[in-house]
Amino acid sequence: MTTMARQIVLAARPHGKPKLTDFRLEQTAIPTPNSGQLLLGVQYLSLDPYMRGRMDDRCPMPNRCNWAT
Repeated sequence: MTTMARQIVLAARPHGKPKLTDFRLEQTAIPTPNSGQLLLGVQYLSLDPYMRGRMDDRCPMPNRCNWAT
């Protein structure tokens, strides 16, 4: 039997204040670690104001973001 994990993912980039529809809950299979690998579980999660800027489709620091186009 495969062990499943729940994760909240960004479904759409928020315009203004984030709404519930900007996120979605997904289930994903937890992989079995291979030799030399380690599987860790998260007990605490920090959601900092910094994260809001990361939800925008722009680089907050020009010339430093390889994901921004």
